[in-house]
Amino acid sequence: MTNYAEKEVKLVEKIGKEMDKLDVTLGKMEDTDSKIKHFYEQEKALHEIKSIIRKENKIEKEEQKALDKAVENAENWIDDQDSLVYQINTEIDKLDSTLGKIDGDENKVKSYLEQKKAIHEIKKIVKKTDKLGE
Repeated sequence: MTNYAEKEVKLVEKIGKEMDKLDVTLGKMEDTDSKIKHFYEQEKALHEIKSIIRKENKIEKEEQKALDKAVENAENWIDDQDSLVYQINTEIDKLDSTLGKIDGDENKVKSYLEQKKAIHEIKKIVKKTDKLGE
């Protein structure tokens, strides 16, 4: 996308060219007293100017739609990432809580199993991020 000021300059230049063409055409018609021809040329120039402006507005609307869609996609991605980070944090909190309840050497196996379980759950969540990138 180009800068708005640059677009406006180009648009005004196009309109200026149309005005120049109209001026030349009307200059050639000075010998003619036909108001209908003058009116026709003026209307033709005004129609062309309106057409240029409509075309420019259409392009701007399409660019805005594309920008809005990109922003929406980015926001959705951020929300998904936040959600996944929240899920990982929840798993870690659960592990901390469970490990806090386990005391003594005889429960080292249970502690190990709980850690493995948490690691497995976190890995599943991390795999979801791979799907988001696609």
